[in-house]
Amino acid sequence: MHFTMKSLQSNACILFFFAICNICVGQQNASGEKQIQSLGKYWFVMYSKGSNWDDSVTKKKIDQEHINYIVNMRKTGVIITGGAFTDRVNWTGFEIYNCKTKEEVIRLTEGDPMVASKIFTYEIHPWLTLKGEVKFE
Repeated sequence: MHFTMKSLQSNACILFFFAICNICVGQQNASGEKQIQSLGKYWFVMYSKGSNWDDSVTKKKIDQEHINYIVNMRKTGVIITGGAFTDRVNWTGFEIYNCKTKEEVIRLTEGDPMVASKIFTYEIHPWLTLKGEVKFE
């Protein structure tokens, strides 16, 4: 039997989808009653080094503005989590947005001082997870 990489990837996606569906309808609470879990649609924004990454003067000047921008969006619930990578690779960090449309995420991301100054560039991906499952302590 001959399998291609594409067919293996397709089969893996199908199995993943069915596993998630099974989890969503098969949760039980402490009393043994089945609970329905629902998937939440969020937006995963990955930041990378932009064309002005090496401009340390601008980066230092707007670093606190960037942090304030992100903190304010977290307070309003637009961003649910995220942070910076510390291993100095091309990816600099990420945020997970709780928005209805990709256009809204683009508008908000482009309002970030680090993105507007081209210190960061970004890419956006739709992301599904069980609602209430993303927790950090």
